[in-house]
Amino acid sequence: MTKRDYFNYENPKFYALRDPMREVMKAFLDAERYFAAIKEVVWGRYAMPYLADAIHSLEHKQPPRIDQFSDAMRQEGLEIEYPGTAELAEPLESLDEVFRVCVELTDSIDRRLQMFIDVADKRRGANGTAPSEMQGKFPALARQAEQLQIDNSTDRTKLLESWAMWGNQPSASSFDKWVKSRYDLPDSGEDDD
Repeated sequence: MTKRDYFNYENPKFYALRDPMREVMKAFLDAERYFAAIKEVVWGRYAMPYLADAIHSLEHKQPPRIDQFSDAMRQEGLEIEYPGTAELAEPLESLDEVFRVCVELTDSIDRRLQMFIDVADKRRGANGTAPSEMQGKFPALARQAEQLQIDNSTDRTKLLESWAMWGNQPSASSFDKWVKSRYDLPDSGEDDD
């Protein structure tokens, strides 16, 4: 028997991890692509370079998180899969819509990580039910996914704070300068891309 004969998603030991793993990967890949598209809209349509840079920073956080998740799966000897990503279909007709979509992206990551944790963790099954026989054999994977949830939650908090500040109806330039300080951004046009 080779390593691949045992460590694969057809093995009943690992079968339950496949779909949640794909959902996590899809959420991260969607976030990376959609944050990139949103950044362009914010820069081009709303002329807010610092908000565009803040969203750009969210785009660039996704590949390292994909790497963290992939590394965790490799600790169990499993390959990672990369589901496709559709184009962003949201019209983003206001900054409120921009923030709504950005928060929804972080919420999607959180939900999908939780689905993965529920399968990997001994303590609970999907939707809070008792774990099945195929669940709960991977507490280290669950803890690593929880760390990704924490990191994602930090991003969500900043987005919510920014959305709330925008709701105070500041001028666009004042708001953009506030975003610069909140996200600790360099002067516009000097990002490390």
